[in-house]
Amino acid sequence: LTARSLPSIQSDERLQPLLNHLSHSYVGPDYAVQKNTGKISLGQVDALSVKSFPLCMRQLHKALRDNHHLRHGGRMQYGLFLKGIGLTLEQALEFWKKEFIRGKVDSDKFDKGYAYSIRHNYGKEGKRTDYTPYSCMKIIMSNPPSQGDYHGCPFRHSDPELLKQKLQSYKIPPSGITQILELVKGMHYQLACQKYFELTHDVDDVGFSLSHPNQYFTESQRLLSGGRELKKELSNSGNPQQKNNNQEGMNSNSAPTSSNATADAELEGLDEYFAED
Repeated sequence: LTARSLPSIQSDERLQPLLNHLSHSYVGPDYAVQKNTGKISLGQVDALSVKSFPLCMRQLHKALRDNHHLRHGGRMQYGLFLKGIGLTLEQALEFWKKEFIRGKVDSDKFDKGYAYSIRHNYGKEGKRTDYTPYSCMKIIMSNPPSQGDYHGCPFRHSDPELLKQKLQSYKIPPSGITQILELVKGMHYQLACQKYFELTHDVDDVGFSLSHPNQYFTESQRLLSGGRELKKELSNSGNPQQKNNNQEGMNSNSAPTSSNATADAELEGLDEYFAED
């Protein structure tokens, strides 16, 4: 019945804006409120990046450790993710400062410039908005990386050959790499990330629909802590997780939208505080 009705639904101009919005909207938890805030120590971050970070965040962490710097797109994406997994403001300031002063940023420059943006990130400056981590959809469909950047989605924004080499370096078996690259070829980027989760955690089925990097981390920690039955993570408000049909509908030419226009506008306004490379 649904299949027979689809042509008439698609031709109805009144429904087109709604259908287009649904296919690109993130409706899951925003990971703004963390019950585990402060329970992660800075000494754990390196190990967690290997076993529980999605590939996009693992890539950012490695780039930060290697280069002792990230450009503003990377700082936004990675900084909000770290906030979401539980780093306190004090931990975040210590984490970024220690890394940046190992590079070309001295302590005084960090305190006068970068520290403000981190406090703003945590709602302690400016409009005092509690900014939330980026969803997979936002990472995939907005602010693509340019040369010298490490943010974005590796499954969406990396050259397939470079992605293959990266997966090989992470000991992903050849058959698994082939499956991932086939999903990437079909523009099923979140499904490719789910397959990466399965291969790195040695499970046949993740048991959830991946839609957020912080969801990836939460589910990884649940599994590694002994939970064998993975369950969907719901927000306090009971918002459902995004479904697979949203993931498979990704297209590189699509424009990003949000289920919360106000929050998106505020987040865009935060970019100016991270503009210094």
